Amino acid sequence: MFTTVVIREFEKGLDYRKGRFVGVLGAGRYRCWWFSARTILRVDMRETALQISGQEVLTADNVPVRLNVLVRYRVVDPAKAIHEVVDYCDAVHQAAQIACRDEVVKRGVETFLTERNNLTDALTGATNAVTQSFGVEVRCVTIKDAMLDPELREAFRQKLVADQKGQASLIEARHQVAAARAQANAAAILAENPAALLSKQLDVLAKAADHGYGNHFVILPDTLAEIVRKLGRQ
Repeated sequence: MFTTVVIREFEKGLDYRKGRFVGVLGAGRYRCWWFSARTILRVDMRETALQISGQEVLTADNVPVRLNVLVRYRVVDPAKAIHEVVDYCDAVHQAAQIACRDEVVKRGVETFLTERNNLTDALTGATNAVTQSFGVEVRCVTIKDAMLDPELREAFRQKLVADQKGQASLIEARHQVAAARAQANAAAILAENPAALLSKQLDVLAKAADHGYGNHFVILPDTLAEIVRKLGRQ
């Protein structure tokens, strides 16, 4: 008597005779005769997604952060994955948890929240360094969400608003300083060039005369007033 084992395209089979591992089988149909004490264990070789939810870690400044992490991995050596660890899925889970803790603890909470989207390479490398020893390749370890306590979230929101207002005030102050410097430079040029100063004064007088009908009172410098009086006598 025998039993039939079918190994599908995305699987590998571990072939055992009398409990002893003898080799890896590819896709196909295999018979296990009762007198041969043969068993075949199928291992899925497809990429798998592992969710790690509610992983709480401490930052360098001892602020607790709750993480939701996505791990994508696949078995590359089925014999190692089965023989080296009791449960390779659980081993990947633990390796990713340790990698997250080690990376987050290096950073203060503000730095971590700013850089968390850039930690994928570091987390993937640290996790993969562990899982390769038991035949699993980690493709990606990504922090999907990072959550703070409500009080801390509100404190950081207020700080962000204050920082934005301070930045806006700083930009406005820089513009005011630049405008004042430009006015000072223009005044210095006009002071050194009487002809340019007179031209500027005439330009101001012309603009004042263009402002509609009615009487206008304009205070003129002595030099410009004398020129206007001469023009009036002509």
